[in-house]
Amino acid sequence: MGARTVDPELRPTNRRVESFSDGVFAIVITIMVLEVHIPDRLAFASDSVTLQRFGAGYLTYALSFFVIANLWVSHHYLIFTLSRPTRTTIWFNNLLLFCISSIPLATRFLGTHPLSSVAAAVYGSVGAASTAAFMLLRSHASRRSHNAAHRDIHHRILRKSAAFLAIYLASIPLAFVNVWLAWICFVSVPPMLVVPIIRAQIVTKGSPEDEHHDVEHSCP
Repeated sequence: MGARTVDPELRPTNRRVESFSDGVFAIVITIMVLEVHIPDRLAFASDSVTLQRFGAGYLTYALSFFVIANLWVSHHYLIFTLSRPTRTTIWFNNLLLFCISSIPLATRFLGTHPLSSVAAAVYGSVGAASTAAFMLLRSHASRRSHNAAHRDIHHRILRKSAAFLAIYLASIPLAFVNVWLAWICFVSVPPMLVVPIIRAQIVTKGSPEDEHHDVEHSCP
C-alpha cells in the first residue's frame, strides 16, 4: 500500500500561529503604555524629582517598545518560512510569547526603581530569556526549512542574536557592580537592532518565468 496522503485543507498552516502571536504582541505593548502615567503636578509646577521619575519610566517603556517591535517584525518574517508548523513549532512559539508577556512586568519594575540593582537584573533576565526563546524558535525554523536561502538567513541572524543574548546576560551581574553599567547594556540594544538588514533573493519556480523577490530581515 502507498503512503496515505493528507488533504491540504486538513494540514495546519501558520495563520493561527501568526494571528495568536500578533494578538499577544499587541496586548503586551498596550499593557506597557497603560503603565506610563504623567503626574498631574507636572502640569502646573516644576518638580525635578517627579520629572526624573516620569522620565525613567518613559525611557524604560521606550526601550522595551523598540525591542518588542523588533521581535514582532522578526517573528513576522520567521513565521513566513514556517508555512506548515508542527506541534513543536507551536510550543516553541508559546515559550517565546510567555517570555515576551513578562516584559511589561520587568519594564514597570525597572521604570519604578531605575537605580535598583535587583530591578535592573530582573529586566536583564527577562531580556535574556526573550532572546533565548526567540533563538530556539529560529533554530527550529532553520531545521524545518527546505529553502537554502531561508536557512542561510536563519543562521546569520542566529549569530547576531547571540550578541544580544550576551549583552543581556552580562547586564545581570553588572547590575550589582554598578547599575549604570546595566543601563548602558539596555540602551545599547535598540540601536543595534535596526542597523543590520539582511537581504536574500528567493527564486520561486513553477511558472514559465521564475519569480524573483527579495526577503528582508532585521535581526534578531
